[in-house]
Amino acid sequence: MPRLSQAGPGRLKVREGGGVLAVFGLPFLITGLGIMLALLGGVPLQDAETAAWFARPLMWVMGLVFACVGGGLVFGRTWTTFDANARTIVTQMGFLAPMSTTTHRLDDYTNVVLGFQHGDSDSADQFPISLKARSGSDLRLFSSTQYAESREHVSAIASLLHLDIEDQSTDHTVKLSAAEAKMSLQDRLRLDHRRGTPVARPVKMRSEITAGNGKVVIVIPPKRVHPALFLVFLIPAAVPIFFVAPFFRFFRQTNTPDVVSWVFLGFLTVAFGVLPVWSGLNAFLKSRRGRTIVTVSTSGIRVEERRVWKTRLRQSLEAADVMDIDYSTSDSLLQSVRDRAAESPANEGHVSPVVEGTLVAISKIVDRGAVTVKTRKGLTTFGEGLGDDEIRYVHSVVRHAILYDGLP
Repeated sequence: MPRLSQAGPGRLKVREGGGVLAVFGLPFLITGLGIMLALLGGVPLQDAETAAWFARPLMWVMGLVFACVGGGLVFGRTWTTFDANARTIVTQMGFLAPMSTTTHRLDDYTNVVLGFQHGDSDSADQFPISLKARSGSDLRLFSSTQYAESREHVSAIASLLHLDIEDQSTDHTVKLSAAEAKMSLQDRLRLDHRRGTPVARPVKMRSEITAGNGKVVIVIPPKRVHPALFLVFLIPAAVPIFFVAPFFRFFRQTNTPDVVSWVFLGFLTVAFGVLPVWSGLNAFLKSRRGRTIVTVSTSGIRVEERRVWKTRLRQSLEAADVMDIDYSTSDSLLQSVRDRAAESPANEGHVSPVVEGTLVAISKIVDRGAVTVKTRKGLTTFGEGLGDDEIRYVHSVVRHAILYDGLP
């Protein structure tokens, strides 16, 4: 993770590399060096003379790749220095010590941008930080897997360089001054005397919203799942039915000790019978009895998750820690992509029909709608599975309730 420190009067330095990355890269480095040492004769190899002709060159390639990747993770470092006096951003790269230096003029950039990059099965979500260029490509600085850390770094950089901030971590871009970025949403709304356009309450709503005693309570049910889907959980349960008797006869014929046979059959029954049925039943009951309970007041936001058997507290957020509240819908996703494309010189302000068609199709299949609360500690989301109109209404209710008592 990037580490921010004061490098002197009017200077900030961010260092990347080492730490967890070094620990992660150490096995790769050891493996690569071990392979190359074996090829050099330092470690005897079995069946080396009978191996195929391409085995040795292939092992050299594997050793070099592992050693380079591991060495980069263990010894690689990046330093980014922001100098408000010299109006420069200096990026240095190297192994334990700077080996190359690139200098950028601060006057070529206008804002500090906090973005969001979806992760996949192999990587976590990222919150990259970049400088928005007056013309040409933006300058990507570094990124973090934690929203709170990235926002803290963005605020410090913007304050030092006297630049505004663009928070693009959710669908709706929020532009703030460096001073406003340190303020809570409640404080910013109090300074902004403009009242937003009221959002109409949808005719059909799945959630229940009540107000009283200085707070608003929103009860959001989970998305209903058709009972036929839970039949899938019963398929593994058929495994013990068909295999217990054959295995039992096999154990008897082979004079297997009773302890071994009963332990094996018990494991088979539990793993493929009891656990799938229990999981299916639990998921079915959760879809019927589960609830997300959001309590909003001028003192903060409390999010509770009621499951099948008990209710647990997900988040308790003080109003002073709430930096913003946003929402995501299929429409806001498309508009966000259009806005990003309009700002990109490479796309000339257009989204290709193929990309837009794909996004429309995905938005109809995947329920990505949610209300997102941005805090000094991270992101909290709720309302997944609600319709777009209801998401927008719940969002307006939460923003209103954190500043005023009651419903909008």
